[in-house]
Amino acid sequence: MISSPRRLMWAGFLGIFVWGSIAGLLGAILPSLRERAGISLAESGGLFVALSSGLVVASLLAGFLLDTVGKKKVLCSAVALVIVSLLAFELTNALAALLLIAFTLGAGGSALVTAAHALIADLNPEHRAGALNLLDFFFGVGAFVTPFLLVPLQKTGGVGAVLFALAALATAVLCYLLSVTMPAPARGREHSFADQAAILGSLQFWVPAALLFLYVGTEQSVWDWQVTYFMKQLQMDNIEAARVLSIFPIAIMIGRLLTNVLLRRVAPQPLLVASASGAALCFGLILTTHDARAASAALFVAGLFMASVFPTTLGILSGRFPHASGTALGLAITGGWLGSVAISPSFGFVAQRSDFGAAYLVVVASATAMVGVTLALWRQGRVAERASAKGGAAGSTVEVS
Repeated sequence: MISSPRRLMWAGFLGIFVWGSIAGLLGAILPSLRERAGISLAESGGLFVALSSGLVVASLLAGFLLDTVGKKKVLCSAVALVIVSLLAFELTNALAALLLIAFTLGAGGSALVTAAHALIADLNPEHRAGALNLLDFFFGVGAFVTPFLLVPLQKTGGVGAVLFALAALATAVLCYLLSVTMPAPARGREHSFADQAAILGSLQFWVPAALLFLYVGTEQSVWDWQVTYFMKQLQMDNIEAARVLSIFPIAIMIGRLLTNVLLRRVAPQPLLVASASGAALCFGLILTTHDARAASAALFVAGLFMASVFPTTLGILSGRFPHASGTALGLAITGGWLGSVAISPSFGFVAQRSDFGAAYLVVVASATAMVGVTLALWRQGRVAERASAKGGAAGSTVEVS
C-alpha cells in the first residue's frame, strides 16, 4: 500500500535536507582535510572538480532511473552513497581516494536533488511550482545545519566528528525513506532513450533549461566571489564580508516561503519575469554603489528575488513532461550544474585580467539574460493557452508518449 501523501512529501523534504547539509561541506572542512592529508592548494582544488563531475554525471543518470526503476530506489541509493562517502573521507588520506570520494559525494547529492524534485512535483500536479519552492526551503535548513551546528565540532573532535554527525543524520533519513512505499514509475521498462531524444528536441525543454543554466551560474558566482568582491571594492574585512554574504541564503529561504504563498494567487511565468528583473536590478545596484549598507541591503533583496527561480522553473518543466518528469528534470538540472562550471570561472577570468568591478558585470549580465529567458518562457505559456482555447490543447503542452 502506497504511503500517505504527507509521508511521501516528508521523504522529499528530508532528501533535499541531506543535500543541503553536504552542499557546502567540502569547502567547510577543506582546510582541516588538507592539513590532515598533506595535500597542496592545487591538489585540493581537484576535489572541487571531482565533486562537480559527480554532480553532472549523476543528474543525467538519476533522471533516467527515476522513470525506470522508481523514486524510492533512487532516493535510498543516493542517501546510502552520501553516507558511504562521508565515512570514507575519514578512512583515507590518499589523494586519489579522496578524489573518488568527492566524486561519489557529488553524485549522491545530485541524485538527491533530481529525485526529491521529481517526487514533490509529481505529488502536486496542480501546484508543482509552489510545492517545489517549499521543498527547496528545506535545502536552506540543511545548508544552515552544517556550518552553524556541525562544523564547529571540528574544535573538539576534528573532521571525523563532523563527518560522523552528518552520516548519522543521513542514516536517520535513510531509515525513514526505507519505511515509506512510493508509487511505481509511470513508464517503467517502457521508458527509452527515445524519450530523452524527444525531450531534447523540444523548445518546451530548452527554454526552462537555459534559465536554470543562467540561474545556477549566477548564484554560484555569488557564493564563490561575493565575499572577495566586497573586500576588494568596498574595503570590507573578511569576517564582515562573510557575515554580509550569510544574509543571502536567509533571504532565499524567506523568498521560497513567500513564493509558495504567492503561487496560489499568481501564475508562475509572470512571477519569474518579476523575480529575474528584480534580481538583475539588485545586482546592478551592488555593482554601482560604494556604500556597504546599500550593497548589503541589495544582496538581501536579490536573494528574495532569486529564491523563486530554480524551483518554479523546475515546476513548469515537470508539468510539460508529466510522463517523464524525472528524465526532464535530470537533463535540466545537469544544465544547471554546467552553468556553475561556465559562469563562475568566467568571473575569475575577467577579474584576473581586469578588476573585480569589471568581473561583477558577469553576474549582472547573467541575471539580465535571465530576464530575457523568463520573457520567452512566459510567451511559450501564452501561446499554449491560446492554442488550448482554439481547441489545440493536444499540441500546446508537450508530453512524452
